[in-house]
Amino acid sequence: MTLLSQSSVPAEVLAGRARKLRRLVPTVVDEILARVAHEVPRLAALAENPDSVLVESVSTALHRFLDDVDGAPHRDRGIEPLFRAVGRAEAAADHDLGDVLAAIGIGSSVTWEHIRRVDEAADDGYSIRPLFADAVFAYINHLTQVALAGHAEAVQHGAVPRQRLLVRLAERLLTGAGPDEEDEDLWEVPDTIVVLVIDLDEDERPDLSEVARRALIVRHGRQLVIIADVEHTPLVEKAVRATKRCRLAISWPVGVEHVPDAFRWARRAFTLARHGVIPDEQVIDCDDYRTQIWLHAEPALRQRLCQELLSPLLAETPNSREILSETLLAWLESRDSAPAIASRLGVHPQTVRYRWKRINELFGESLHDPEFTVQITMLLKASVPLWKAGDQSDFERFRAAEAESS
Repeated sequence: MTLLSQSSVPAEVLAGRARKLRRLVPTVVDEILARVAHEVPRLAALAENPDSVLVESVSTALHRFLDDVDGAPHRDRGIEPLFRAVGRAEAAADHDLGDVLAAIGIGSSVTWEHIRRVDEAADDGYSIRPLFADAVFAYINHLTQVALAGHAEAVQHGAVPRQRLLVRLAERLLTGAGPDEEDEDLWEVPDTIVVLVIDLDEDERPDLSEVARRALIVRHGRQLVIIADVEHTPLVEKAVRATKRCRLAISWPVGVEHVPDAFRWARRAFTLARHGVIPDEQVIDCDDYRTQIWLHAEPALRQRLCQELLSPLLAETPNSREILSETLLAWLESRDSAPAIASRLGVHPQTVRYRWKRINELFGESLHDPEFTVQITMLLKASVPLWKAGDQSDFERFRAAEAESS
């Protein structure tokens, strides 16, 4: 064992999960390549060529990760040389690593989804997802750093324009590597940095000429990522609003060490907007939606706690569930009287009292448990917007579990 050697989960359990996942590798590879071809157009031809270095990299990376989990000997030609070569090839072609990093992110997302499914299907009483989460993060970070190192080597041995060096610096900041000594003369790191992510439209591109001289800009698939001083935010926003269909998410100001976090927050804001949790506006200021971005940081955990703590609500009819969850959340947030909550909800106080009687029947003494009320407050704040937007997945999971147990 290398990645999970410190685990308290029995080695045979980890090895068993790895064996199940290994049988799925061809399926996972096909899914990753299909998504890369769709979401990263420049890599589409490579993703569709079974003999390409991209296909080899995806398959080798998955097998090497599973080798590290179950302690099997490595049978490939070396994952580090392979990803270093990918980085060098991109530099030689005068490309930044934005598309490669986007492909790595897709691979991580698809792999994690299959890990989750295998773990949920197991009946041995162990959950290996917390352990695999750390392992997957460490592994993906390692591959990213290797690709960056290969790219940097090629850059250092060739005549590379200043703009290409700025792109490399942007990639380092987005992956948490931070600037090194040779970057000091390239870009003066601002005290207050914002990360701005633009969802590009195929037929439009915002005019960023005013910002390009003072910010770091790198492309990630269909998104353009800008790392800039907070004072340059209005220029980017103006450029995006001048387009018809491009959209912008703006992080709140951070220090240079938190650029990867800000990048993640901005991308999550787009996801929440698509799901109807926050307004789907052309320009999304993450600072206005900090609570929802935080509450949806771990979707799988929200789903699990929802099934455990809100099951009485999930068992209600759709109409009852909607009005009871809305009333319960209003009380949890304010602890106001029935008339005050009624005024807030636009209903009669007697209606609130009737609903409150039903809420007490569902949750009973648990409503007097401070830990429980804190948890369901957060759960309802995260879940109610999803439900109102039409997301039925929580209820489908509940019904499936009920049918399975009956």
